[in-house]
This record gives sequence, structure tokens and C-alpha cells, in this order.
Amino acid sequence: MILRLAPVNFDLLSEGEQQVIENALMATCQGIDFPVQFLCTTEGIDTRTPQAELYNSIARETSGVRRAYADVLLSYLETLMSQRAILVKRSYAIVGCEGMPYAKARGVLEHRAAVLAGSLSRAKVTATALSSEEIVDLLHHMLNRGGYAHPSDYIEAGVLDLCLTGKGVLANNIQEETRKETGEEPGETRAVLAG
Repeated sequence: MILRLAPVNFDLLSEGEQQVIENALMATCQGIDFPVQFLCTTEGIDTRTPQAELYNSIARETSGVRRAYADVLLSYLETLMSQRAILVKRSYAIVGCEGMPYAKARGVLEHRAAVLAGSLSRAKVTATALSSEEIVDLLHHMLNRGGYAHPSDYIEAGVLDLCLTGKGVLANNIQEETRKETGEEPGETRAVLAG
């Protein structure tokens, strides 16, 4: 499991508060008895969510002044994201589990993640488990540095809807050509990718 870590701003704390956080983190590290990997990465700032909220607000807005201000703010957010002038540092904890069947490993991973999240919460670090889509986005970011695409957006847009399985295909000439090349019988089931 992968947990996104959101720590408190350490520099804004007093010396006593910093000492408490350091002690809690040391206790967390000493109490871990399972494999954990920590990963830090930098990502371009993503302003798509505030932009969507602003678009929804503009649609209901009656004041021309506020609407003009929202348009300027939207333009600024779009420029900020497209220029990639600001990078955000993100931290993750990867909790591992090996050599177990899937059904048991899932329960063990959830337990370990909960233990780690609870321990980190004493150090004012919020740990949130990533969904499958968020994990795909993270892996894509790690393997495609400088890219700004999010695979989860493509899945939501229906990119996988073009994949069909079962009898028949979209075009008869493709079906006939495929049968001739592979020597299949007309009633056999095939997987066909449209597009």
C-alpha cells in the first residue's frame, strides 16, 4: 500500500514543539517491524480542482465584478499550471508485504498501514492511503518525468471503453482479414481493440 504523507510545517513550530515531533518520529521508526520505503518527489502544481470549482461558481454568479475577478483568477491559475513555475514536494510511505496469498496479504497491508498512520499522527503527519487511480498516476509521474498527463483522467474519460471482448468485431473486413491471417473458424471468440 502507498500512503501520501502530509506533514506539519516544521519551521513554523517552536523549539519545544519541534522536539515533541522529533521524539514521536523516532518512536515511530523504532516501532516499525515491517518493510517501509519512503519516497519524496516533486510535482508541478495542479490547479485543475480549483479551476473546476471556479467554473461552477461563475455559472451561478450574478455580480459582474465578481465574475470579472473570477475570470482573472482562472487565467492566473491556468498560467501557473502551464508554466510549471511552482513545484510541490510530495512524500509517500510504501508499506510492503511478501510471501502471502492475496486474501491474507491485503488484510496484513491494511493493518500495517493503519499502524503506521496512527504512529505518524502522533508526529502530526497525516497519512492517507492512495486509491488505485492515484497509484497509477504516481507511477506514471515517476516513469515520465516532465509529463503532465494523468492516466486516471483518461480512464474517467472512457479510454478503456474502446476495448471490446467477445464475438464479433466493429468492421466486417477486419473480422475477415483476421480470420484469414490466423486460420480461425467464424464462430470463435476473439478480443478486438477498436480505434
